[in-house]
Amino acid sequence: MPPLIAKWNELKDEDKDLFPLLECLSSVATALQSGFLPYCEPVYQRCVTLVQKTLAQAMMYSQQPDQYEAPDKDFMIVALDLLSGLAEGLGGHVDQLVSRSNIMTLLFQCMQDTMPEVRQSSFALLGDLTKACFPHVKPCIAEFMPILGTNLNPEFISVCNNATWAIGEICMQMGVEMQPYVSLVLNQLVEIINRPNTPKTLLENTAITIGRLGYVCPQEVAPMLQQFIRPWCTSLRNIRDNEEKDSAFRGICMMIGVNPGGVVQDFIFFCDAVASWVSPKDDLRDMFYKILHGFKDQVGEENWQQFSEQFPPQLKERLSACYGV
Repeated sequence: MPPLIAKWNELKDEDKDLFPLLECLSSVATALQSGFLPYCEPVYQRCVTLVQKTLAQAMMYSQQPDQYEAPDKDFMIVALDLLSGLAEGLGGHVDQLVSRSNIMTLLFQCMQDTMPEVRQSSFALLGDLTKACFPHVKPCIAEFMPILGTNLNPEFISVCNNATWAIGEICMQMGVEMQPYVSLVLNQLVEIINRPNTPKTLLENTAITIGRLGYVCPQEVAPMLQQFIRPWCTSLRNIRDNEEKDSAFRGICMMIGVNPGGVVQDFIFFCDAVASWVSPKDDLRDMFYKILHGFKDQVGEENWQQFSEQFPPQLKERLSACYGV
């Protein structure tokens, strides 16, 4: 760290050699976690200053383009990315830094920047701050959600991807208080998951966020189940067991509880997605068990036999071994 900090002190705010240094520090901060605490204060402050200076210069340029130069927004982008690295690495420790700065106000401006790369980095930072110190983010949610909604535009893949991910993280913190905002984002998410040729990561993130939205607001999302259940299942069957997949599948189970009819036509896809789990937590496994057995009891033994004849042998074995159907 000492030579990195020496370099950091010697470079001016206008020096492009800051770019690789900030990128490097971002990786270091993420990896060191609380080990980065001794260095975090000056690094955090400088990032905030870089964002602030760039925004101010952009403002002056837009008002008097003949008097001022257009800013190089890369300074702001790498600063936002390093702030993301700090939030991810320090977790809850970033709280005191955020509380002593105006980062939320700056973030509100960055999220509305005309440059897609600035918005992309802003939404990543929003997601990381949501995970690390949500009490500072919560007062801004009413202002932030409409902006997130308008950025669910797959023409800008990376912007859309980060906005989608941030919405999912916000859901997990907001819980039932997410209700007033469902209508701002749900239709766009359902549209994206049904679009042909959508990149795999965007499909997965969209599916996870739809699941998380349904987890916290099942009554609001479940009526649309039939419109997304098939692509939802196919995009999540290939991802590894993890926390995001867990919350998304809990959401889908809750929505099926509210609107079982929404899954009937595509039930084979649900069975396949359930079978993609290697080791679900016990209570999630119970949710799967109840839905599978509920469906089997509903259609009757004979119809179930006919239905399960369509299963590939591996799927049949797996459901039989894990869930006794």
